[in-house]
This record gives sequence, C-alpha cells and structure tokens, in this order.
Amino acid sequence: MSTRRFPSGSEYVEALQNPTLCFTDAELRSATLQVDKLGRPKPISGNFASVFSVQTVSGRRYAIKCFTRDIPDQEKRYRAVSEHLNTVPHRWKMGFDYQPSGIMVGGQRFPILRMEWVQAISLIRWIEDHLGDQAALLDLARRFAELAADLHRVGIAHGDLQHGNLLVAADGTLKLVDYDGMYVPALAGLPATERGHRHYQSPNRTGAEFGPELDRFSVWLIYLSLVTVALDPTLWQVLHERDGEHLLLTDEDFANMTASARVTALVGHQAVDIKRLATYVTDLASQPLPALPPLTPLPGVGLPSAAGAHTGPHPVAPSPAATSAGLPTWMSGHIPVPPPPPLVTFQDHQAALLLARLALLGLSLVVGLVVWLSGLPEVAALLGPLLGIGITRALYALRPEPRARKPIASRLEAVRRRTRKTLRIAAHAEKERDKIQMDNAKRADAHAKELQALKDRQRQNLGTYDRQTAQQLNPHDNQIQALVSRKSEDLRRALDELQREKVDAYLRRITLRAGSISGIGDTTVARLAVSGISTPADLVDFDYVSTGYQNPEIHLILANGSSVRVPGVGESRAASLVAWRNIHVQGALRQPNMPNALPAPQRNAIEARFSAEERVLKDRRAQVERGRQKGRSDLVRQQADALRQLTDRHSAAVQTAAQSLQNANQRLATVRAEHHSAVQEERALTRQIAAYRQISYGRYLRTVLIGR
Repeated sequence: MSTRRFPSGSEYVEALQNPTLCFTDAELRSATLQVDKLGRPKPISGNFASVFSVQTVSGRRYAIKCFTRDIPDQEKRYRAVSEHLNTVPHRWKMGFDYQPSGIMVGGQRFPILRMEWVQAISLIRWIEDHLGDQAALLDLARRFAELAADLHRVGIAHGDLQHGNLLVAADGTLKLVDYDGMYVPALAGLPATERGHRHYQSPNRTGAEFGPELDRFSVWLIYLSLVTVALDPTLWQVLHERDGEHLLLTDEDFANMTASARVTALVGHQAVDIKRLATYVTDLASQPLPALPPLTPLPGVGLPSAAGAHTGPHPVAPSPAATSAGLPTWMSGHIPVPPPPPLVTFQDHQAALLLARLALLGLSLVVGLVVWLSGLPEVAALLGPLLGIGITRALYALRPEPRARKPIASRLEAVRRRTRKTLRIAAHAEKERDKIQMDNAKRADAHAKELQALKDRQRQNLGTYDRQTAQQLNPHDNQIQALVSRKSEDLRRALDELQREKVDAYLRRITLRAGSISGIGDTTVARLAVSGISTPADLVDFDYVSTGYQNPEIHLILANGSSVRVPGVGESRAASLVAWRNIHVQGALRQPNMPNALPAPQRNAIEARFSAEERVLKDRRAQVERGRQKGRSDLVRQQADALRQLTDRHSAAVQTAAQSLQNANQRLATVRAEHHSAVQEERALTRQIAAYRQISYGRYLRTVLIGR
C-alpha cells in the first residue's frame, strides 16, 4: 500500500495564513495564530510534525499539531489513547482532540491534533532556574517518580519520555505532552511508530518493542539526573552541555560506559546516594528492556517524602536557603508577624522623683542664693543647674528602665556589625562560587573538545592503517584474481574446444547441394567443391581483398584459416553461404548431446594445474593479513589505553572540580545561614529596643519637672 504524502511545515504555514478556509473546526476558523516577525504563522518544529499556537475569540488557547508524515492507524491510536486517558484522573495528562480532517492544504484534508495549552516551561529550563535549591529539585524528583508510578499502574507507556516532553507548570505540576507514540492496552499487537529520543533510550531498545515497558529505562535515567543535580548542582555545569539535547548522560555514554567520563564521574562520586543510584542505572543499560523494573526510589536515596521529610539512612544536607533560626527564606512573608512588645515607660517611683526634683531644683536655688549673697559673678549661678543635671543623670542611670535598655542596645550594635560582616563574606563567597562554576564550565568544554579531538585522531589513524593494509593486500588480491581469471579462461577454452569438436562433427554430416542455398546451383557447388568447400564445416566467413581495381575481390575463409577465391561467388552468395553455415551451427548447439560443462576429469585436471599456485598466493596473502590484523589489534589497544587515560584524567578533574564547588556551596550556605541568623536577631533586637523608645534622659527630665 502506497504511503500518503503529507504537507511539509512550510506548506502548513502557507495554509494557516487563512484559518477561516483551512480549518474544519468552527472554533478554530475564527482563531488568531501566533505569528513571527514577518507576520506569518510561527511553527514549532518537532518529530514529524509542526505545532502552532492559536487563540480563539473566547480567549481559549490551543496548540495545533499538524503532521508531516503518515502514521499507520493514527486515528485508531489516538482514539484508544483518548479513551484510556479519560479513565485516568491525574494532573499530568493533557487534553486533546484528534480531528481526522481538521485542516485543508493544497485542496486535500489532513488530520490535526488540537491540544490543551498550558503555561509551563521545559524541564531543562526549570532545572537551570532552580539549581542550588535542593528541596525544590528533590520534590520534583519525587513528583516525577509519582508520575512514573501512575503510568505503570494504569498500563501506559509514553514511548518518548524525555526532557522536551516534560513541562513544569507554574504551580510545580509536571505535564506530559506529545502522545504520538503512546502505548495503552487497547493498542496491544500494533507496531511502534517511533523509537524515542536517542539520549533517553536503553541501548537494547530495537524499535520493535511496543508495550508497557517502553519507558522503563527512560524513567530511571531522568530520575537519576534529577536526584544527582539536587544533591550536587556542580554536576550540571560539568556534565550538561549548553543547549544539549540531554540531561546528564547521552547515548554515547551508554554505548561505551568504560570510556565515558560522564559515567565515571557519577559512579565514582563521593556522595553515596549519587554513586549507588548511578551504578544501579548503568547496570540497567546492559539488561533487556522487558527485564527492567518499574521506577521505585531506591531505599536510602535522599528524597523527601510526600510530607516533605527525608526518609532513609543518608540525611540530605540542609538547603542553602535553610537557616539556623529554623525558618527557610522562602517562608518569609508567609508566617504571621508577632505583635510588638509592650511599650516601656518610666515607672512612677515617688521617692526617686522627689529626690531628682530636689537635686535639680534645690541645688539650683541654694547655689543661686549663695552666689547672690556672696557677690560672685552671675554666671556662677549656672553651677547649681549643672550640678543638678549631673546628679539627675546619675539617678537616671540607676533607674531600671535605662539599665534594661543598655544591654539590648549593646547587643543590637554588635549584631549590626555581624550582619554587615557576614553580608560582605557572603558576597565574597558567592563571587568565589560563581568563579568556580565558570571555571568548571570552561573545563568541561575543554575536556569535551580534547576528548573529541582524541577520538578524531584515533579514527583518522585507524583509517590510515586500514588503507595501508588494503594497499599491501591489493597486489596479492590482484595475483589471486589473475590466477582465477587464467583458470576460468582455460576452463572456458577447454569447453569451447569440446563444443567445437561436436559442432564440427555435426557440420561435416551436412553436404552442400544445388538449391539448398538460394542462388547457388550445380556449377557453383562444383566450383566450391574444387576449392574444398562441400560442408558447413569447411567454411568460416568471407573477406574483401583489394586488387588495386575499383571493386575488391570476395575471398571465402576456410576452416584451416586459408582463403580462396571461387569464381562466380560474389558478396551476395558469400553472405548466403556464411548464413547457411551459421544456421547449422545453431542447430548443432541445440543438439541434446552438446556439452554445457566440462566433464569432471577434464575440469579436475585443469583445476589441479592451478591449485598449488593458488594455495601459495593465498598463504602469502594470509600471512600479510595476519600481521596487519595483529598490528591493528595493537593499535586499537593502544588507542583504548590512551582514551582510558584521558577519561581517567578528566574524571579526576571532574571529581576535584565537583569537590571544589561543593565546598564553595557549603561555605556560601554556612555564611548565608549566619547572615540570615544575624538579620533575624537584628530584627528581634530592633523590635525589643523599639519598646524603649520613650526611655531617654530628656524624657526623664521632663518627667522629673512636670511629672509626665
């Protein structure tokens, strides 16, 4: 059955410039498409499809998937997927509507998929936005494990589980998109329509599998990546390539795990959880796909429970956002503010106030009177108030309110100094961390380039060696081929000779008679007989012989190779004689006793003449080939050693870089916790000192003088 040709992405763009004409769906006809800078519908190219964003007049937004290839049983598959998903009450699924004749392109109707639009970002983008937020990453890993468990429980396999088909919504919900290759129980027995993204598939997936086990390797690989990045964010900069179509590992890593620097970095990691999980997942890569277990978080690997608490023997290190005060920074603004402490005022101790008034007013009056009676300068009268103020200040310092305020103020000043100091240290630690991250990214790029350069050199060297081998074997092959050709030629000549004898014997039984050939009578027959031609066996051909005159002579070529001129036999009669001979030759070849192959004794004799020489030539070639094969094996072994040394060196550098960045993150987390603790203490002390805002010497004097 011929495959139907589907429109290309550009043909869909042309058609969608007029949605009123191309869409069948009434809601889509009045929709507005998202356009590019040129005002044309903006496609998102995918796997054998183009996706367009549309918004209806009611404000609803859809993703319209237009297919660029014919998928067998497509309508049946989508109907089965839709019916099965309707029975699954999970938040990760996306609503869709398959329309078999949804769009017209070039006068023909083609199917489309109208999909629910969700405000979400890709998995890679979300990871990069949350690097260092261990709690968020571990929680996402937990939610992904729940999604995988949901799929397994209801007998579904996505078929192409990878970062591009996992979206994270604003509320943190995981959304699973692109159901083209999805398996549901109703599709059992049908073939798969795709093999999935190469960086997420088991090396043992052949493409023939189509069942509930399709995602087994993919879910373990994604789970490993999420947990690893949560526990050691440095590995993202080291193992993930910018704009790369993978998380931490690629298909090349699983094709040759012993030579993979990425695999070595994970299975040799100092963190027990990462090492255990990576070792487990890489072991799965060598097992058949149906034998892989469903995703189940390994016991002891640092994942929070549904309630948010870690379970297992290896506690997760506190997030940098966690503080010694017990509150993570993300809770700021989400907890009630405690009421301010009650305002502190001067207590009404009558004896103390009376003493202060006497000290201030009495001394002022007494000293003024003494100055007036003694005739001292009037300025000396100020001595009384000054003495009163000194005594009241001393009395103020002895009061419980200033004495209670003083240590709080001292602590507040010390904490403010600590806050400023820890802020400076945190800024320095953050710069140090950022520099290490940048250095690690540069080092990872350099390692990748160095590894690729080594592979290119080794491939080139191996290719050169193979070409040299071919050059050394070519002379031997040519000699063997020449010998085989000579043997074939001898066999052919022997068969020709045998057939020629049979043909000659057959031809000699036929006599040339007058009338047997048109135009040849008794006279010509007699003349031919005189020249030695009386049977077809006597004649071979004829030739033109120049005589110096205008017309050449016709000579008949005899079986013995000589030629004769027969009077009366010109070109026409000569041609008739040769045609007569050829007819009888064909008749001879059709005889039942005509041999088509040499008899075994004769053939064996010819082959025996060549066998010894052929054996010698083949032995010489085999000797050269064995030497070259040994040399190639040595070269391959040397290359493997060089590649292993390089990957070991890279792995050691990765471990050192990861340790350095982990130490920097720990230092930053520690100083951030100290700074946050200082800020919290400063806020608490500021609230406490605010309660003493009416406790001052000036307000005390006012209370002494006017009683309030």
